[in-house]
Amino acid sequence: MLPCFKLDALVACFVLIATTSVSIGGETVDLFNGKNFDGWVQHGGKAEYTIEGDVIVGTSVPDTPNSFLCTEKHYGDFILEVEFKVDPGLNSGVQIRSNVYDEDREVETKSSDGKTRKRKVAAGRVHGYQVEIDPSPRAWSGGIYDEGRRGWLNNLEGEKNKPAREAFKQNEWNHYKVAAIGDSIKTWINGVPAADLKDDMTPSGFIALQVHGIGKDQQKVGKQIRWRNIKLQEVKIAKADKQKEGKQYVEYKGKAGPGKGKKVVLIAGDEEYRSEEVLPQLGKILSQRHGFDCRVVFPIDPESGRIDPNYGKNIPGLEALEDADLMIILTRFRALPDDQMQYIDNYLKSGKPVIGMRTSTHAFNFPKESKWAHYGNYYNGEMKEWQDGFGRLVLGEHWISHHGKHKVQSTRGVIVEEQKDHPILQGVGKIWGPTDVYGVRLPLPGDSQPLVLGQVVNRKGDAEEGDPLYGMRETDTEPDKSKNSPMMPVVWTKTYELPHGKKGKVVNTTMGSSTDFLNEGVRRILVNAAYSLTGLENEIPETGTNVDIVGEFEPTAYEFRRGDYWPKRNMRVEEHELN
Repeated sequence: MLPCFKLDALVACFVLIATTSVSIGGETVDLFNGKNFDGWVQHGGKAEYTIEGDVIVGTSVPDTPNSFLCTEKHYGDFILEVEFKVDPGLNSGVQIRSNVYDEDREVETKSSDGKTRKRKVAAGRVHGYQVEIDPSPRAWSGGIYDEGRRGWLNNLEGEKNKPAREAFKQNEWNHYKVAAIGDSIKTWINGVPAADLKDDMTPSGFIALQVHGIGKDQQKVGKQIRWRNIKLQEVKIAKADKQKEGKQYVEYKGKAGPGKGKKVVLIAGDEEYRSEEVLPQLGKILSQRHGFDCRVVFPIDPESGRIDPNYGKNIPGLEALEDADLMIILTRFRALPDDQMQYIDNYLKSGKPVIGMRTSTHAFNFPKESKWAHYGNYYNGEMKEWQDGFGRLVLGEHWISHHGKHKVQSTRGVIVEEQKDHPILQGVGKIWGPTDVYGVRLPLPGDSQPLVLGQVVNRKGDAEEGDPLYGMRETDTEPDKSKNSPMMPVVWTKTYELPHGKKGKVVNTTMGSSTDFLNEGVRRILVNAAYSLTGLENEIPETGTNVDIVGEFEPTAYEFRRGDYWPKRNMRVEEHELN
């Protein structure tokens, strides 16, 4: 076997040929544990996948379509290495950046001649880039085929590809290296360069091992393909011509505390309630007071690099969700790109815990033709489990209404009597915020358990210009009798489960503006919830967790800020770093 290229030299090659900044993202990992198929799931046909020692064996069966053993985890930019041995006459392949939909989708594709076309991808159909395994006389092993969509993108015909065709070894183990970085996909077979493709249709997806369908051909029944030493190293890539000014997210290293070693990703992205103010402070409290490692990600205008809550299509840094222990989200009507949404989808399918805040009940909104349309607040499509989108399925409710009068009536928290001893409520004390109570449908779905109800309280004084609390104060006590029977839940717990995913736990609050965060009770609920959801419930003191503000915190009024406000404000991620 020819020697493999060194990884650092390979990455350096990509730096030279593209306007990108590339770095290695961690150690090489084995995708197959050599014991069982944990982390893998089969899609498509019913070919048999078995394990023989450290080898995955795929065996063909008749009357079934192409079969795929797929990683549950999705990957974007990476170097993949795998060895394979295939019986003559059995076509196969290794899928990369591939996906499968739960419902029929119409996708737009672009051919090599630049023309765009609409194609239907059926529900359950694995589709995406395939590195061909071809023991036939044409010997196109290492070529790239677009499974389920466009067909051949880069075959190995022609004189220039003769070395690659001759590198394949019939009836022997062969070695693939695949480098998928940005819009470039390169392959090597036994150390010999093979395909070299530029294509940006799909930025991320799963890895899969294909056993090709054989129809009714009895001569091919029982033929096998073997894979071993399936190793992947992720690569970090940042476009040099985009997001080039300043940092894209802020990280707070945890100090001593029960949360030491736990990772939290806090996702800011709403236009109204100042998530870009509240989540950095929450991250500072969790890290400096309790030991959690925290990353706060923001809506970033890719052209200027500034934080811009009105830019709804970019929140860089979400790859940290891959090994996070907790996701805290405060977004509103986002329509993120595929690769960023894939990190969120993977996280939720793994059943990891979530804290939702305020507008996260309507966190996303995608056009109906988007592959993520079901996450949208108003989703009413064929995927019935996703009725009303992410808010309803994951958090327990989507956007319904302002129950209290916006900017006039505040929220006073009333602890549910039966839940007063709940760990999340330990040491909470008074709960108040100048945001109004949201309306929800009662009862909340499934096993939702309200912990705090929101009493709608009238403002006592007048609102003065420039007052970030709009004249409302924690000392306001007069309830609006017309809106408090019944009172709406404002904090609740529940479990969630995405289709084909694992069960996870949620704490959701419809409070959470940066001005709400001035209240110690609101802060303590969120910090206690972080403890509870990361397995540290027994570490919550009876008097509650430490929620002292870290550094300066002067929240501004919640409101929409349009026009040239954010360009003039020019907020940078660096502003939120610890001094």
